[in-house]
Amino acid sequence: MKKAFVLIDYQNDFVTGSLGFEKALKIENKILNLLDNIDFDNTDLLITFDTHDSNYLNSNEGKLIPIKHCIQNTPGWQMPTNLQKYIPKAKKIFYKNTFGSLELANFISKSEYKELYFCGLVSHICVFCNIILAFSAKPDAKIFLYKEASASFDTNLENSSFNLLKTYGIKII
Repeated sequence: MKKAFVLIDYQNDFVTGSLGFEKALKIENKILNLLDNIDFDNTDLLITFDTHDSNYLNSNEGKLIPIKHCIQNTPGWQMPTNLQKYIPKAKKIFYKNTFGSLELANFISKSEYKELYFCGLVSHICVFCNIILAFSAKPDAKIFLYKEASASFDTNLENSSFNLLKTYGIKII
């Protein structure tokens, strides 16, 4: 059975940079443990990078979140050093300039994935959006979210997003 492990936006600006928060740093070892245990013969690693340019603050998203972050090719855009060794193992990397990636959803829709496993940042924003897109792209796949390998700076919004995902049949593990 073909599976995908999807790591969403685990980047320096969300961990220790301009939008960093303590809980994001605390999940790094959990993500590393999951990555260390992937069976790459049966599971594809898919990675998203939140990717903006210097004009970010003029975008619609920039007006919602008026803090420059994940500007392409800056240190904040990079993954933390401990995770960078997994970049070459990725089946595909998606550079997205908004919360959800249509490119990721289209890729998933054409795949043979029966199971999709998600983790990353930020739980109630980009992780949530990409899971919903994946659900629409592959409605018969089983979708899982690693709760302890995802994080948000707002516990109430995070818990609300987890509850909403459960209503779509997403397994919170």
